[in-house]
Amino acid sequence: MKLTTRFFIQGLLCLFICFISATAIYGQNNDFQHKKDSLLNVIASTQGEEKLKAYGVLTNSQLQFPDEEIDSKLQYINDFILEARKQKNKEYESIAYRNKLACFWNHLKFDEFDRVVNEYLSFFKKNNFHGNYYDFYECLILRRYGGTNNYKHMIEGVKEMYIEAQQEDCLYGIIKATSLIANIYIEEKRYEEAEKYYRETIKNALKLIKEEPGQLNNYRLVSSGYYGLSNALWAQNKINELLSLMPVWKKHTTVFEKKFDYPEPNLRYYYKCYAEIYIEKGEYDLAESYCDSMKSIISPLELFFVWNIKAAICNGREEYDSAINWIDKIIEDRTNLGDLSQVIFCLIKKASMLSEMGRAKELYSVFDSYIELNDSLRLLENNAQLDEIRTQYEVDKYVAEKEQQRIIIFSLIVVCVVSLIALGIWIYYYRKVTQKNRTLAQQIKKLTIQQEEQINEMLAKTSFLSDSPNETTAVETTINPDLCIESRMDKLCIAIRDLLLKEKIYRNSTITQEQVVERLGTNKNVFAKAMEYCLKTTFKDYVNSLRLKDAVQLLEHSDLSIEEISEMIGFGTIRTLQNQFNTKYNMTPKNYRYLAKTTM
Repeated sequence: MKLTTRFFIQGLLCLFICFISATAIYGQNNDFQHKKDSLLNVIASTQGEEKLKAYGVLTNSQLQFPDEEIDSKLQYINDFILEARKQKNKEYESIAYRNKLACFWNHLKFDEFDRVVNEYLSFFKKNNFHGNYYDFYECLILRRYGGTNNYKHMIEGVKEMYIEAQQEDCLYGIIKATSLIANIYIEEKRYEEAEKYYRETIKNALKLIKEEPGQLNNYRLVSSGYYGLSNALWAQNKINELLSLMPVWKKHTTVFEKKFDYPEPNLRYYYKCYAEIYIEKGEYDLAESYCDSMKSIISPLELFFVWNIKAAICNGREEYDSAINWIDKIIEDRTNLGDLSQVIFCLIKKASMLSEMGRAKELYSVFDSYIELNDSLRLLENNAQLDEIRTQYEVDKYVAEKEQQRIIIFSLIVVCVVSLIALGIWIYYYRKVTQKNRTLAQQIKKLTIQQEEQINEMLAKTSFLSDSPNETTAVETTINPDLCIESRMDKLCIAIRDLLLKEKIYRNSTITQEQVVERLGTNKNVFAKAMEYCLKTTFKDYVNSLRLKDAVQLLEHSDLSIEEISEMIGFGTIRTLQNQFNTKYNMTPKNYRYLAKTTM
């Protein structure tokens, strides 16, 4: 075939592939638009409950709006709420509220969620919509405490939810509470307590299915309970109990599929659990078969679960090259998705395998990747992570020495190489931290100079009124200055400035706002307004900023002890100075003095 003909055919093939891809994307968008347009036509042409049903489908999370149309979806939900209220239909009003809260939650609009959640929860409770109430009660608890890892307060909040559900004899609320408590205990590694609450969750969820056999969510509560219980048993190494649980779990997935005509969503975790059990037992063929079963029902974003299991199977079979290939796939996938903590975990596993294989040279690139990730994440626990890698390496080395006495000399060489790498990492990290602190110290000095210039400008002022001479003249000539509010405020501002910047009363550690207010012969509210008017801040914040400015200058240009400086500038104690300095500048006074005198 001629070269030009071959290029022509390849070009046509590329165009065909592009056309098919574009058609698929267009088809998806067109399908969504068609559904939306159909529902909007129904809403425009019908009345009564049919109109509310169309609104419910349009605003439900199952009809996934593109991100750029979320504002439009929220507008439809607001129209849905108004229509439900107009028809005085509490059930559809509840559905509208649920869809609005779900939209805020799913699209991370947490400020909007916080503004309406309490109002909507009151509506759910008052009108006995228990499912909606306890679903978003759970969200409210996670919103309050979930980002802080404050497990104690989170448990207290969930137990209040549990007691409330018991008092109302609401089985669904009890299940939601016990499930959430169990999940928290798993995070705290309190596995026995987690196991107890997962069992209670499953028991009550099965009871709820008997009472309400047609509710999809009840079946999902059972499957989530089985998944959580399997994690708790695995963490306690209760393999036999876990094996006895698996057939019961499988039976539930079969019932689910027959009932709703599609696979149970947590079936992938069932296969994953079986694969991990057989890896632990050393039965790698069985583990691989369950891993392949899981692969057929998961989304592309979850493929790294399969790759993790494949890597563990290859590692167990001592097929280290294959195991490393799977780990490399996970690293590439997680890096593209920004899951850098998982990448670091995989790098640690890869380093361990390389050390077992005696491929010390390749450890260099692993450590380089590790350092780069740590810098990007600004992980302060760099040394702890490094110790983990080194400890893992030492364990692997020790096992290798026991199993392979004939290569002991080679193992010692590897230890030396790793030690040198560790030393190099430490030196690199120390230099990075030092450079960061130097930059920070220069910024502090620059900020202090700017603050001093602002103070000088303020001291040169004769008035805090408008800079327009026409306005000032008009006020002074038409109104007695003693009666003019702006004039009185200006005089008070000048008096405050003189006390703080000329007399420097802030250097008295016992000075309080009340004392200054009394000295100026005014009241607290007027004084606060004057501070905001002339200094755009509060008395406390401005006094602290002046003290910190003086502290920076004294640390740079004097040999006074930090204790003497703290007393001189008005903080009184070293602890107060250190806390204030560290809060504002992210550095201790001692470190700043050292950097100021050695590098600037």
